[in-house]
Amino acid sequence: MLQKDQSFLEIIESYVESDTVTLPPFDKTALRIQMEIQKPDVKISKIEKLIIADPAMSSQILKVANSAFFRGLSKVMTIREAIVRMGLDEITRIVIILTQKKLYNTKDAFIKNYRNGLWQHALVCALTSQWVAREAGFEEASQEVFFASLMHDIGKLFLITVIEKIKNSKEVPFIPSKSVINEIIKGQHAEQGYNLLKKWNIPDKYCQVAKEHHDKKFDTTNIPLIILRLVNKTCNKIGISIEKNDDAESSVTAEANFFGFSEIKLAQLELQVEDSLKRVSSHYNIGIPKK
Repeated sequence: MLQKDQSFLEIIESYVESDTVTLPPFDKTALRIQMEIQKPDVKISKIEKLIIADPAMSSQILKVANSAFFRGLSKVMTIREAIVRMGLDEITRIVIILTQKKLYNTKDAFIKNYRNGLWQHALVCALTSQWVAREAGFEEASQEVFFASLMHDIGKLFLITVIEKIKNSKEVPFIPSKSVINEIIKGQHAEQGYNLLKKWNIPDKYCQVAKEHHDKKFDTTNIPLIILRLVNKTCNKIGISIEKNDDAESSVTAEANFFGFSEIKLAQLELQVEDSLKRVSSHYNIGIPKK
């Protein structure tokens, strides 16, 4: 039971501490494929077996492989053919997108806007971060960068899920305004995201991205973190975010200087963000929850 005279933030903290709200653990198949693809001697047969072991995922992979964007002269009938047509990197992206998008589904109209915005932001960050990795000379880390960027705001999703639980419980007379909710999410999501990824046994470098992507100082050895910080701020500047743009917080000087990015390169980055948004709306529309 909730105590009287609690603030909405205190109510959220009570729910978090009680462990009554959880997100499903990270998909084991997706995590194994993510780890496998990073090996220097990655084997197509191993990836194929991991996908085939999940019938639901297999059917969705075949559907994507035969979509308008990837369609060839002949229809893809097997997972091996899908891997050959799309490539291992693309298959890995699709697998992670397919498994993660389920977390963002909801029937609540009020919550749906938040979840849709979060998922769009996560996907655009993940796709654009891979472009930055290539441009900055870290192409070998592109899959790590994609995964870290897709998961960086998982704490926001968790807090939105908590708020949805509180709303449905009817234990509070009303839900505060979006500005109040946004302020709470902004202040709490990094720590909650870190804690959640730790519970899922996600490798520490990804947990650190969730925890430190808004910190003033950053770990210069964590390349996925620095890339995500640069892309995240650029997305916020353009407006692909649930957060109100803050010019001071959107300064990318430190990250840009780390990679030696010029003003021209930063302008190209903004164009790439717009291009990623188009990709999300076209051949990656599998990742956008229905409105």
